[in-house]
Amino acid sequence: MLIDTIFALSGLYLLISSSRGVWFFTGFFMGIFWLWWMAISFIYYHLPYLVPLAIIFFGLFWGIVFAILEKIASFFAKLIEKKTKVIKYDLTIEIFRALVLLVLPFITPFGFDWFKPQLMFIDSVFGVEYWQYALIVITLGLVANTKRYIFLILLIFAIDLKHPIVYKPSFLKDISLVTTHEDVRQKWKRQNQLKYTQNVIKAIDEAIKENKKLIILPESVLPYFLNLEQSYLEQILQRSKKITIVVGSLYFKDKNNFRNSAYLIKDGDYTIANKVVLVPFGEANPLPSFMSKIVNKIFFDGAVDYKADSNYTYLKALDKDYKIAICYEGTNKKTFEDHPKYLIIISNNGWFVPSIEPTLQKLLLKYYVKLYKTTIYHAINASKSYIITPHPEDTNE
Repeated sequence: MLIDTIFALSGLYLLISSSRGVWFFTGFFMGIFWLWWMAISFIYYHLPYLVPLAIIFFGLFWGIVFAILEKIASFFAKLIEKKTKVIKYDLTIEIFRALVLLVLPFITPFGFDWFKPQLMFIDSVFGVEYWQYALIVITLGLVANTKRYIFLILLIFAIDLKHPIVYKPSFLKDISLVTTHEDVRQKWKRQNQLKYTQNVIKAIDEAIKENKKLIILPESVLPYFLNLEQSYLEQILQRSKKITIVVGSLYFKDKNNFRNSAYLIKDGDYTIANKVVLVPFGEANPLPSFMSKIVNKIFFDGAVDYKADSNYTYLKALDKDYKIAICYEGTNKKTFEDHPKYLIIISNNGWFVPSIEPTLQKLLLKYYVKLYKTTIYHAINASKSYIITPHPEDTNE
């Protein structure tokens, strides 16, 4: 906790005190080290040559963003000097550099918002509310500008020692939270359908044997349109009379209308929880229609974009209402806007392992748990599943 605090404060202080060139390279290397894992997915699309190009693109994008922010800060510092003739550039530049850093959390290209500077403080002595981030940054700007360290006393107001708690699935009594290890290069081959279905059936049977009331399996753990595979579906429906099942699979609604879904199977029947927030480019192309078709044809074999639902789905189980989210949308602010008390997330991290993606994903979820006091049950393919609960003082349980 203390080490995280020192590194976060030191990094921000040095950035605020540095020139534009340093800002560019800070953004460049942050973009690379924070987001390089995204490029790994090109390997599974048989485009490995794009991996280094994508990584460099992430670096250049954020390098340019940081350079522009510093340019804006310099512009206002020079403007103040020009207008007043008294307040010199050196008297305000660090303050303006601190102020432009307040914009960073709102820079979300194509809606992708995993680049959150507040994550630096998730395991520190400070809170992660935006006002706390702003207080920290402005305080460091004052210190850098005046060299008066007495201003650091302001950081007391940003302290928050109530951290979310992460538990292993074995902590749960009535819920089976399953981890799978399916290789994304193999799972979509039709000849492997029976194998993966048998794995799911086995996990359900074991949960029933252990007297579990609810089992949660990862995203697309059944790699086909489950509603079109009646024989497989019937086997699961029969077992749902003994246990409630949440399992990821595809849902076929009609031609060119496919969904990445969670099947909520209970008492011999099922409902569908479709994704509301789709992954930019990975599931839905955010570019204009004519450009979207070109990109899909070049990079995704002409695949049609998934369709998103307009509303989230809830599951009633164990006398609780669980909101359902699928992978990326579980780390999106929109999912938490109604302050859900319980959230089930199913994910497939197989596209990005081995990498830092599972760690970054967990940091983001801890961030939202701290903000919204939500308890999260996260079932994952290719990395360990877990539960995250708010600090005991932030929950009634």
